[in-house]
Amino acid sequence: MPDKPPYMPTGIGMGILVDDEAKVGVLIFHTAQGTFDFAINLQAVDVLTKALNKIEMHLHSDKAH
Repeated sequence: MPDKPPYMPTGIGMGILVDDEAKVGVLIFHTAQGTFDFAINLQAVDVLTKALNKIEMHLHSDKAH
């Protein structure tokens, strides 16, 4: 478990940053504590997708009990 409670998003946005050499996605999490921006590439998208699918599976399994 984390040492402190996790931030709870109050909103989520997205954007794309492009320059001459690269393109990355940006996830923007709005929380009561502030806004947190994360640049992500395709590898990070894959990792996040797998993590979110696992979280979703665990949250759904708790509802069955």
